[in-house]
Amino acid sequence: MNGMVISGGTVITMDAARRVIPDGAVAILGDRIAMVGTAAEVAAAHPDLPVLDATGKAILPGLIDGHAHAGHGLVKTIGNGDSAAWSEACRQIYTLYSPPSFWRAEAALAAMERLRFGVTTGVSLLGGGDSVMRSDDPAFANAHCEAVAEIGTRSIVAMGATRPPFPRPYVGVDGVERPVSFEQQADTIAAVLEAWHGKDGIRIATLMPVYRKDVHDAAEVALIERQGRVLRDLGKKHGALFHQDGHRKGSVAMADSMFGLCGPDVWFSHCTDLTEADIETFVRTGTSVVHNPSAIAAVRGTCPAIELMEAGVTVMIGSDATAPDRSGDMFRHMFVCMRHHQKRFADETLLPPGKLLEMVTVDAANGLGLSHEIGSLEAGKLADVITVDLTGAHMAPANMPVARVVLFANGHDVMDVVVGGRVLLKGGEAPHLDHDAIIAAAEREAAAMLERSGLAAMAVEDPGWGKIRR
Repeated sequence: MNGMVISGGTVITMDAARRVIPDGAVAILGDRIAMVGTAAEVAAAHPDLPVLDATGKAILPGLIDGHAHAGHGLVKTIGNGDSAAWSEACRQIYTLYSPPSFWRAEAALAAMERLRFGVTTGVSLLGGGDSVMRSDDPAFANAHCEAVAEIGTRSIVAMGATRPPFPRPYVGVDGVERPVSFEQQADTIAAVLEAWHGKDGIRIATLMPVYRKDVHDAAEVALIERQGRVLRDLGKKHGALFHQDGHRKGSVAMADSMFGLCGPDVWFSHCTDLTEADIETFVRTGTSVVHNPSAIAAVRGTCPAIELMEAGVTVMIGSDATAPDRSGDMFRHMFVCMRHHQKRFADETLLPPGKLLEMVTVDAANGLGLSHEIGSLEAGKLADVITVDLTGAHMAPANMPVARVVLFANGHDVMDVVVGGRVLLKGGEAPHLDHDAIIAAAEREAAAMLERSGLAAMAVEDPGWGKIRR
């Protein structure tokens, strides 16, 4: 059986005791962790395994990004801060101007970014804007999943129906525009579940648009409930999770009372300006929350992450990456999360480094139903391990390793990444990837998309020189 030992660094285990082991080591056999302990203990137990030297580094579990969007990697920055125009551009691009090659190139780019930043598991909704999903044909999801599998990171790909009314126009793989019904989207999701769920590091989750307003028309309520039930039952049939993007004031309680969408296999994103009934719903149903502190939604409203966690709700952090204006660097999002809530309460004691690291490791694993597999360095769990360089000028002096990792590191300090026992990044390089080719493909597809859509003017930069507001 293939194996290795990662040795000599400070092991931040994230296990139940939250052990931090100076001069520690992690032994890996096959795709699983075999032992975690001091370097001497592990060397004595596994003397014949090759050693990856982690001297001067922190050794910790791979990071988890609880919410992001496939497609966004090729629509970064466009719109010059006009989020309404950007959202409308996403609607057009994702339904009319994005062939499978677009989704393949974007997936490779985003997965390579995650790998470089130590994100070994991430959620990607296949589309974005206001619930605009690329769920009209399995070819698009296949292209995405194939590219992610080639990079080697783990992914939860969330697929769902586009917001009604139906049918909606889509341009298919043959370049012809056709109306697409809810039933066609449901059939597409079913086919992708059959093809990809649980294979090559890919899991599929089902998704339904959030209904944020009171719905009084009985026929409309019945339609929403029927569509939600179809997608919820489809996911349950395959043991898949359920997700919704963009909850805010009152919509969580509504999702539960009117449509029965909540539960321990569910996580909701953003969750801003929640009501007491919303928070009670999370507590009662065991539904988890992904807080996206760097997202525009966090400017327009406030996720009561502190109140939720104090009530016992699992809260993880998501990047909402990578467009229009953010990255997949979870170190960045941990810091933003901390300052966001410290400012809310004028309390600098909130969200210490240990809690922030929990939110992107063990808490995220718990919220995604994967705590038995990932999120901590423990014998028997999947060998998803990263190292973070502690020797840079911004990381000195050499004390308080957890604080240094969370508060001072950035994604480029990640040196080594192991996923399922396979070394995907070593010394900051990924030898199995052609970095330049992935970037070139992304550039070509972005340029072709702008030409097809007639949206090239949205990519002309206006930096806002001399302006206080855009």
